[in-house]
Amino acid sequence: MRIWKVLFAACLAAAMVLAIAGCSRRGAGGAAGQRAEEKYATVVFLKGSEFFNWAYAGMVDAAKALGPHVKVELQGPAEWDATLEARSIEQLIAKKVDGIVVTAGEANTLVPAIDKAVNAGIPVITFDSDSPASKRLCFVGTENYQAGYEAGKTMAQWLGGSGQIGISTFPGPDHLVKRVNGFTDGLKRFGPNIKIAATVNDEGDVAKAETQITAMLKAHPQINGIFCAHGNPGAGAAAAVRNLGMNGKVQIMGFDFGMPVIELIEKGEIRGTVGQNPYMMGYMGMMMAYAARHKGSVGGSDPNFGPVPRTIDTGVSILGKDVIGKYKNVPKF
Repeated sequence: MRIWKVLFAACLAAAMVLAIAGCSRRGAGGAAGQRAEEKYATVVFLKGSEFFNWAYAGMVDAAKALGPHVKVELQGPAEWDATLEARSIEQLIAKKVDGIVVTAGEANTLVPAIDKAVNAGIPVITFDSDSPASKRLCFVGTENYQAGYEAGKTMAQWLGGSGQIGISTFPGPDHLVKRVNGFTDGLKRFGPNIKIAATVNDEGDVAKAETQITAMLKAHPQINGIFCAHGNPGAGAAAAVRNLGMNGKVQIMGFDFGMPVIELIEKGEIRGTVGQNPYMMGYMGMMMAYAARHKGSVGGSDPNFGPVPRTIDTGVSILGKDVIGKYKNVPKF
């Protein structure tokens, strides 16, 4: 029931923005093609990522729905680096774009750049990973604590309520902290006889995840469940389990649906993954940026911008072998 409420609310918000766009076109007294061009950008901390390609595909489709005067671009580093991401925002401020939709590679690192953009009159919407201490106008994405909680609940069911868990994550991003906290609470609620044996720092890298998880399993051979708090360690966890001959003894919960995770789920090496909705994040992020740019008769929480909600939850579901195949057609940019 909850996912339908989420989708209904998101679709309602999108419909309202489209209505605003339609009224704006009529008010301009001409065809959409006669309107001044507006430029918006998505900024990511790992350009080329399948997840962010899904998100940018949503942004592109939202721009098309708003009209041909709305142009979009994708910016950000090809490596996980919040400092370089902040630099991309600075460059977009200099270009005087009309709005920025950004995922924060590190919550606090992005605060100065986001605040500078908002102070310059550029609406900033965060998605996927929030920067809550910044002046961003709206966060669009997964309620990460709840996502982790669902993963913990499912893992407890997989293990029959007892066992030992290893977690692969890394410090910094706000969304990872919330996922791990939610996962831990989900285990406590549904698996009172399950304990967390170890947590490793994978540094956001598949190869490092394999090394760290291998060492973790050697030190704690009783581990029978692994939670991967983001998309990268899934393949590393599967490799570690395979190399140690522990297939069938360790249940792996991945996160997101990158192609390596999809293939490993189909092979049975990863039991399931927490499926977010990056396409909806990009689509609604663009809609909110557009709504914030166009002030209406009713003001929002920031009088300098149009009214937008503080958060939009795009929901999650646990994806297994029976449904994962539909995510194979990854958008390319």
